[in-house]
Amino acid sequence: MTERHPKICLISPTEDLARRAKKLVARRGMDVRVEVAELEAAVSLARRLLAEDDYLFISRRGTRDLLRKSLKIQVVNIPGEASDYIPAIQQLRGEQGLIAFFSFEEDISNELRTICYLLHLKMKHYCFSDSLSCQAAVQQAVADGAAWGLGGVVSERFAKHCDLAYLRVESSDASILHALDTAQQLYITQQENARQQEQLQIQLERYQNILDYTHDAIIAIDEKGRISTTNQIAEQMLQPAQPPFVGRPVEEVLPNTHMTNVLHTGEAEIGQMMNIHGTLVSTNRVPIRVGGQVKGVVATFQDIKTLQTAERNIRIKLHEKGLVAKYRFSDILGRSPAILDAKRLSENFADAQFTVMLYGETGTGKEMFAQSIHNASPRRDGPFVAINCTALNRNLLESELFGYADSSFTGARRGGKAGLFETAHGGTVFLDEIGELPLEFQAPLLRVLQEKEVRRVGDDTVIPVDIRIIGATNRNLLQLVEEGKFRRDLYYRLNVLSVLVPPLRERGDDYLEIARCIYERVLPQHTEEEETVFLRVLDRCRSYAWPGNVRELTNLVERVSLLLHRGSREEEVVQLLNVQWQETPPAAPLVPGSAPALLDREAVQEALRRNGGNLSRTAKTLGVSRSTLYRRLHSGG
Repeated sequence: MTERHPKICLISPTEDLARRAKKLVARRGMDVRVEVAELEAAVSLARRLLAEDDYLFISRRGTRDLLRKSLKIQVVNIPGEASDYIPAIQQLRGEQGLIAFFSFEEDISNELRTICYLLHLKMKHYCFSDSLSCQAAVQQAVADGAAWGLGGVVSERFAKHCDLAYLRVESSDASILHALDTAQQLYITQQENARQQEQLQIQLERYQNILDYTHDAIIAIDEKGRISTTNQIAEQMLQPAQPPFVGRPVEEVLPNTHMTNVLHTGEAEIGQMMNIHGTLVSTNRVPIRVGGQVKGVVATFQDIKTLQTAERNIRIKLHEKGLVAKYRFSDILGRSPAILDAKRLSENFADAQFTVMLYGETGTGKEMFAQSIHNASPRRDGPFVAINCTALNRNLLESELFGYADSSFTGARRGGKAGLFETAHGGTVFLDEIGELPLEFQAPLLRVLQEKEVRRVGDDTVIPVDIRIIGATNRNLLQLVEEGKFRRDLYYRLNVLSVLVPPLRERGDDYLEIARCIYERVLPQHTEEEETVFLRVLDRCRSYAWPGNVRELTNLVERVSLLLHRGSREEEVVQLLNVQWQETPPAAPLVPGSAPALLDREAVQEALRRNGGNLSRTAKTLGVSRSTLYRRLHSGG
């Protein structure tokens, strides 16, 4: 395995600084190379390292500036602080002669000058830009009568040649750490920028491939209406016009395209029909906006026949798999404030990619809301996979949700099988009754939500999935969390957006509108009189609490419509409803007093079941004699 080279290099002018830097690097666990070199030698070292890899360098001011000037690269400075001079100045307290301060192309700080002033030290600053000017600076200091020299390793070398007493000033550990941290952050930023540039290039290549290999013809124009981009399909479509097309006015190449209209109005035109050289196409014309200004237009063109064939095939396949959401928000009936609020909130959530939780009693229509959210979302063309967490076999739940690999267990399908999460890729997964999900399957579900990937049973391969989760429950999930029956982290991951689907009893007269719709579906061939009687019966149910909600209402409409169609009288049907609701009585009786009992055989059987098969109690409940009840049971009517 090839050894990985560090990408950060600290170039130290002295062995002492290098030694301390290596200790700090080891202590921090950093991946930093430390080398010893100064000025021109440092430039040669850096040039050699850059030929091997892409390095970021750290050095003191003199070497840093020379590296920048010579190699045109970015170098992190080890800052010089006034505190770095304190150890040397302490040794020179009481010195009466001139002290020469040497530095590379920068003035010494006012703080350092103040320290010298307070200690009554005579000081003079000498700066240099390279080795030659450093030698001249030292010679000038000697000529000025300097008794001591203070500075870095370069001026120290020349001070020795001139027999000038010298104290070297080293960078403090704090300065070295500051430079290391700065370099680390800068390196991370550079790496991220490089990664983004690479991703941008990949994206550009991807877009170019999409342009060239899509089945749609694509044309883009600039703000002056000139063609800026075409793909291969578009160039074929534009024949018999002759290329090149880029730079030419679009109307010159493709008359009546209307792209320039979109350029002026700024309004997208979707699904427009257009005849191009005898071929009927569907075109979408969309403005390109930059900073709020229209800077161009992109248009796509699809052959209508090809489009219809492809859509028909997709629909057939999805219907075969049962992965189509058929309900939309317009299918959710009712005008009560409760249902309108729930619909409005759900519509607002449709465009988001976050998980939605639907809370509501059994039979309120939570799956209708889930399908409506899917059909109003950008995922509407993807699959809608509904999973009832109570209906799946507990032993097969994991393999159904996540799929399984080939031969992962006895009876496994040859070649394996995709799970429901894989099947829903690009679409929506509806987890109904999610509060009943066994605890052992909640952790894998959480991983799917967090990582957007699944692993089939018996397989090590991770499969990325792009899905949106909509959950539904009639349970109090937070209470289940407190009882230890539902994971708290899964609860918060699911409960990003939530909608309360109201029970039917809180929706006022909505039940009448829903009942009328069900009635039209159940009994499309009915007389006006039948419908009038039906609506009168339903109107007398206003005070009923509908514990079964819309599901119970559907059952009732089917029963009532059938009874009325068979010739049962209104009061008989109402009486039957009163009997059926005795176990869960409405807030007020449907009708006061008693009414003739309904003698429909189906209703009699139901009453008999409720009374445990006791004929006397059943006859009394229905308001008929025991002999009449007996005849009805054996009459076959």
